[in-house]
Amino acid sequence: MKQVQSLIIIVMAAVTLLTIGGCSRDDHAAEPLETIDFSHARLAVWTDSGNEYYTKILYPEAKCVYLESLSSMVQNLKQGKVDGFIMTRSIVTTLQKEGVDIDFLPDTLCNVPCVYAFTVSERGKMLCQQMNAFLASIKADGTLERLRQKWMESDESDRTFIKSPLTGENGTIVVSSSAETVPYSYMKDNELTGFEIEIIDLFCAANGYDYAVKTNNFDAMLADVSLGKVDIAASYIEWLPDREGNVLFSTPTDEGYCVMVVRSDEVSHMGLLSMLARGIKNTLIVEDRWKMILEGMYVTIVITIFAALLGTLLGFLVYLLYRENIKVLNKCIDLSVTALQGVPDLILLMFFYYVVFGKFDVGGTVVAVIAFGIMLSVSVFIMLKSGSESIHRGQTEAALALGFTERRTYLKFILPQVLTVFFPTYKKALVDMMLSTAIVGYVAVQDLTRMGDLIRARTFDAFVPLITVSIIYFLLSWLMLKGMGALLSQLNPRNRKPKTILKGVKQ
Repeated sequence: MKQVQSLIIIVMAAVTLLTIGGCSRDDHAAEPLETIDFSHARLAVWTDSGNEYYTKILYPEAKCVYLESLSSMVQNLKQGKVDGFIMTRSIVTTLQKEGVDIDFLPDTLCNVPCVYAFTVSERGKMLCQQMNAFLASIKADGTLERLRQKWMESDESDRTFIKSPLTGENGTIVVSSSAETVPYSYMKDNELTGFEIEIIDLFCAANGYDYAVKTNNFDAMLADVSLGKVDIAASYIEWLPDREGNVLFSTPTDEGYCVMVVRSDEVSHMGLLSMLARGIKNTLIVEDRWKMILEGMYVTIVITIFAALLGTLLGFLVYLLYRENIKVLNKCIDLSVTALQGVPDLILLMFFYYVVFGKFDVGGTVVAVIAFGIMLSVSVFIMLKSGSESIHRGQTEAALALGFTERRTYLKFILPQVLTVFFPTYKKALVDMMLSTAIVGYVAVQDLTRMGDLIRARTFDAFVPLITVSIIYFLLSWLMLKGMGALLSQLNPRNRKPKTILKGVKQ
């Protein structure tokens, strides 16, 4: 009950902050657009994108505010935290059609071709050549222009395509996308769609391929294609000279005429309850996005369960080896535990994904299970070690004097006492691990947090998706604590019934 009350207080505080934040802007952000000196303004920058490259070239004196996605840039702009950002006109006009209250200055700042990126390998070179030939053919017969008009000049109701019947006799192409760049590649009806995705579909149909899609953060998507984990990256990738050599570029699919995006002068008069109702509808109801939430929750639960099993077993086995008291082995275990404790979870996860399994076809979910299992095993090892050291040595000596072996003594007499102090800390470690899985989106895993980000990228509403994801994490944590508490209480030696303790003794 106390947890529910705390949740209600958090939600009310968040709503209050949203109301205050939505009704006020700082003095600088409230200036008329024509008076803002963009050469010294606060400009949002999307890391590793053409937006970052040309912002630094065109506005070297501006203050760059680094953000991780287009939706974050729009949200910061609407809240007055930045003064503007550079983005291609086609993306901006599409967002305006979908009701996102942003504007842009009419002058074109630069022209950035939109391309596909291929891995630098013989296969990547072959696919790039085939794609260039295909783009030339659909440009010549007018198909490319018809696709451009459909995706960039039509309303959302007209921006659809029926997937081609793919034979796949020449294999499967793995495509990576951030799924956050309307109308080039984005999520609709829980499927990846868009201008670039339809071109890939037609390309595969014409060349006898099938294709599989994985979503990832923009910077991780580029890392995937440079390491050869995927064949094609497609998510409005701009041709930049800095990227030459790391990936292969196709010929342009579109010309990106970039403009300065600014806040809209129009003020919304929608009430708070109406805003919340619209946010809930867009987050859960429209396009059945609740299915994305359920799918992400399922992935989070699967990673948590298997990482918990792996981490618990591994930590226990390592501690049993540690008790063998082999000096060299114990020294290595101590050094490894110290090293793993000093590395952030995200760095360790990415190390496993890009370095340890960089050259292997291992999915992000499997890597996440292994990485979080190893992190949990460190906690289990430390808990067992500290708990065992708290038991007086005399009990071990007494058991040894009675003829028990060292290992049997530990398992039969010491471990049951250790578990009484181990269980409470272990429950907390499991919950912490589950919450830490929120970072697995960095390795192309569509967990609960990542699904919330994809929904936020479509609705450009940060509040409702974040609150929805937070509530689900809270409920999962609460259920885990209750479930683990009930299970572990049955295993706690102190909770044994007299009949169990005195089994075989006549009462």
